[in-house]
Amino acid sequence: MCARWRPLISLSLILALTAIRTRAVTRVNSADGQFWDIQDTSPWSQDSGGIATGGRAYPFNGFGYLKLQVQRPDRTLVVRNQYLTGFGLASDGAGRFDSITPVLRGDILVARAIFAPPDADYLRYFDSFTSVADQDRLVDVAWGGATGAYEDGGIVAVATSSSGDRLIDATDTFVTVMQNAKRVADPMKGPSGHGPSSHVLGSRSGVLASVGDMYGDPFSDPYPGFDPAHIGYVFRFSVRPRQTVALVTFVVKGLSEVYGSRGAATIPPAGSEIVRVTAIARKLVAEPDLRGLTARQRSEIVNWNVPRPFPSTFSVIEKTTDEIQDALTRGITTSEDVVRDYLLRLSLYDRSGPTLRAMLALNPRAVSEARALDAERAAGRLRSPFHGIPIAFKDNIDVLGLPTTGGSLALVDHRPRLDSRMAAGMRRGGAVMLGKTNLDEFPFGDFGISSVAGTIGNAYDPSLSTAGSSGGSAVAVSTSLVTVAFGTDTCNSLSNPAAFASLATIRTTRGLTSRAGVMPLNPYNDAVGPLAKSVREVALVLDQVAGADPEDPVTEGAGGHITGSFTAGLDPSALKGARIGLLRQRFVGFTGEREIAEMMDAVAKEIQAAGATLVEINVPDLDARYRAARGVEPGAVKAAWNAYLSRGAKAGEKVITLEELLASGKLAPVSARRFETALAPTPAGDALREAIRAFYTTRETFRDFFVGLMERDRLDALLYPANLARPHTHEGGLERYGGEPGTCEESAITGLPQVTVPGGFIGGRYPFGVSLLGRPWTDARMLALAYAYEQATHHRRPPQTAK
Repeated sequence: MCARWRPLISLSLILALTAIRTRAVTRVNSADGQFWDIQDTSPWSQDSGGIATGGRAYPFNGFGYLKLQVQRPDRTLVVRNQYLTGFGLASDGAGRFDSITPVLRGDILVARAIFAPPDADYLRYFDSFTSVADQDRLVDVAWGGATGAYEDGGIVAVATSSSGDRLIDATDTFVTVMQNAKRVADPMKGPSGHGPSSHVLGSRSGVLASVGDMYGDPFSDPYPGFDPAHIGYVFRFSVRPRQTVALVTFVVKGLSEVYGSRGAATIPPAGSEIVRVTAIARKLVAEPDLRGLTARQRSEIVNWNVPRPFPSTFSVIEKTTDEIQDALTRGITTSEDVVRDYLLRLSLYDRSGPTLRAMLALNPRAVSEARALDAERAAGRLRSPFHGIPIAFKDNIDVLGLPTTGGSLALVDHRPRLDSRMAAGMRRGGAVMLGKTNLDEFPFGDFGISSVAGTIGNAYDPSLSTAGSSGGSAVAVSTSLVTVAFGTDTCNSLSNPAAFASLATIRTTRGLTSRAGVMPLNPYNDAVGPLAKSVREVALVLDQVAGADPEDPVTEGAGGHITGSFTAGLDPSALKGARIGLLRQRFVGFTGEREIAEMMDAVAKEIQAAGATLVEINVPDLDARYRAARGVEPGAVKAAWNAYLSRGAKAGEKVITLEELLASGKLAPVSARRFETALAPTPAGDALREAIRAFYTTRETFRDFFVGLMERDRLDALLYPANLARPHTHEGGLERYGGEPGTCEESAITGLPQVTVPGGFIGGRYPFGVSLLGRPWTDARMLALAYAYEQATHHRRPPQTAK
């Protein structure tokens, strides 16, 4: 299964990175009227960060890429001479490229950041190397490539170096080469057939170790090799466990001294460009351009004698929104650094190691968005408690600029025209859109399996189910791959994944939060909500996104029920004097496992100890009532899908249809059956109106029944477990009988608010959650009760799969 899905994960990530890109490489302007053409995530590009040509003067034939070699302390090789690609290098449109998918080789994570100032003829590389080993590593990095193409333009020759000679050695801080078109005895005098270049290596001695043949094995083959154009500058350094070390290098390019490069009015005199690039290199050695690097990045640089800030020890592991925001406010870290940390962890745990497959697509502009939000903060603008906080959305929720596939191969090319209401609200609050999370397809399922990105691994044991269909969001948050994530719920899809991941979530009162821009499943039931490590974060999200939305008529009256901040209403003593009903009929699921029922006795004692009064509730005909209320409003699914697929479409614009999705042959069997049902004929006229009336009557009757229970016994909330068993294995797949045992009908069918919070661990190992159900529009009260329980028990503990 693992090998089968690995390429699909790569595909899904690339989908986000290459949207609407047509060039083989990305060009950014340089001051000489030429350009840098960067091997990024463009189609047919190498995604190495190398420079293809450097413009129409052709100073390069592929330069600036990396090769890596890693040794243990006993000098045994972990990585041997590996050419590095797949960085997910994404352009911000302003001369910067950032790694979205850092590369893991052996136990070293490598990330690249490129800066090409448009007013200069040099380009900067910032290459970081993070050890995930449990002992020191000796790292050799070859940086370089081809500064010509053999005799085309002239055989490459060293014109000068920082030591004033034409020999490259470990003491050099820069080297200038030219393409010796006339085979002159003194290359410094030119002319250079194609453009010359200088390579700035750093001012700190002892890091540059040697120079080798980049065409072959630069770590063992000496320079020059067959073609002296291929230069590999080999840096050597040690990296401690969990330490990050960075190299900063510069490339300077010049114009041809033999022909007029496109955009050049005249041909530069022989030797003039060689002198010019050398002068720029000397200036960079004296004053390296470190603009835009964070304090943390500067502290990691090892090949320059520059002031190095004290390295930050801040880590995103297990951090909440408030904790990250506090660190941002105090200047301990930046949003850019936080995003980079999450991206490193995604490379290490989501696509490697336990291979959790929680994330389906990454935002190529995540780093640049974070950088812009850092600039806003520095200018004194703070949008909300989520300013600069990375978040993710289940991939059935529209986020502008990212695909919404619903986890299905049938929609891999689907790009939303508008943000969902949830994404728009969080974007206004300054959140960083990190990416989209994996899910059950469309999301028809309860196990976390999609045809785009494979099977999601449980945060506490990747061989087990996450529950669904918001499993990717739950796992990403629980394993600290993102701060907060959004999921959706039609029945169980928020509470069960949250319970399995030891998280908090809320399924709000129907109408409190908008579903606009969300793929429908059962329109009456459908809800959107956050998953987080704490109840407070859930409340913070509601403060940002709750309220009326003209696109979702159900929310019309929401504003009249929001009386203040959900966060301000949190109270650690809220359980004192509260009356909580124990719905024991929901303590044992269809598998008959009784572990949860026994643990609920402990939960009851904890709630009682916090000051609540417990009331036993018994409903003999509960299952019969549920069966009478279940179902789908006639015609609603088809209508909701048509509205979703056409959302934001202009007149005459092509809109995909349900019929086309079904005919694609790319749907999972369960998805196909659901769509076939949605497309089946429905009653018409009076028969349809009567069917709709009967549907709403049964739903309202079921809701009123629960409200009546609470009124009868003067209850603040009903209490029951969120999950009713240990997580299953993955083996049943999409065709498995039944689903993950859990509770959902009490909220999904009634529209009543339900908050889920960690309740402990089954057998000390597998998380379970408890849910509190309230009357309509008592969301704030449910959050307060859950918060009080959370603060009294602190049941959450982080998974060990992603330390």
